[in-house]
Amino acid sequence: MNHTAFIEAVKAGRIASLYLLEGTEEYIKQQALARLRKKLLPKGMEQFNDADLTNPDADELIAAAETIPFMCEKRVVIVRDSDLLVNSRKEEEDNKKTQRILAYLPTASPGTCLVFVVRGRADGRKKLYHYLKKANAIVDFSPLSEPESINWVQRNMRALGKSIDADTAARLVFTVGRDAALLKQEMDKLSSYAADKERIENTDIDTICTQSLECTIFQMVDAQVAGQYDRAFLLLNRMMRNGEDRMHILSMLQRQYRILYHMRCMLDEGTPWQDLAPLLGIPSFSVGLAQQQAKRYSREKLKAAYDDLLDFEYQIKAGAMPQEGCAETALLRLEALLE
Repeated sequence: MNHTAFIEAVKAGRIASLYLLEGTEEYIKQQALARLRKKLLPKGMEQFNDADLTNPDADELIAAAETIPFMCEKRVVIVRDSDLLVNSRKEEEDNKKTQRILAYLPTASPGTCLVFVVRGRADGRKKLYHYLKKANAIVDFSPLSEPESINWVQRNMRALGKSIDADTAARLVFTVGRDAALLKQEMDKLSSYAADKERIENTDIDTICTQSLECTIFQMVDAQVAGQYDRAFLLLNRMMRNGEDRMHILSMLQRQYRILYHMRCMLDEGTPWQDLAPLLGIPSFSVGLAQQQAKRYSREKLKAAYDDLLDFEYQIKAGAMPQEGCAETALLRLEALLE
């Protein structure tokens, strides 16, 4: 199941006795785990019914899982980063440990909710992973999709006592990115900045929020296609002051011109508006902005710009061109090409 279904099940009290929480969205993973603990453990009884173990051996895990709950129906046993679910070289020892735990799980105490938690993805080749998969115990914490991010922002802003409409929430997601921890950090900033104002507006986001690399690249290209090369270089310098790698900036710049070229092709072919975002792999919020950028140039010019960036990157990686100053050089090359 995905994390949304898991959280809804916990809210409704439909809680199984065995889980594996995996996936790269760490903030929501930890929030979901906190919800599970709060639902199962009566206030004041947490320390008597909660075990949090990091890569325990089989005996430690089984002893914790077999402990009888104290004045509540279930106790919670968290097993973090078990080497039975992540890469490990101790194969002989792991095999014995795996066998013991796999032999135990079918008869595990119904008075325990046993939750395996890994950072990122678990190793799908492991025997324990296959067991958990067959038991339908795996909860996927993949990054939020754009609609999920927008809904999540709106719910969390309401919890902070502020309102934000869907379009403004989409702007926040575009500005900050979809990482839930970063979004929460920026929402806290917005809530403090807005003070007594109840509604969050676009100007609040533009004033106070820290921009993601993707958003800054988009703004840099926007300035460039508008002929504002001084602003484009200012944004480039800001990214480098923030420690961004020049080659990564070049790669993101290339990606943006690929999007603009394909956008121009789709505009010329009359592709329906609602199909543009999924076909281009961009947030729906940025479709209108990308359209405006693409309309400034012909398909041929945008193709030439994209091909030049591809060739430039190839020359650098082949050692024919230096990496030093590559992002600045790319902007200068684009300026000459697009005039």
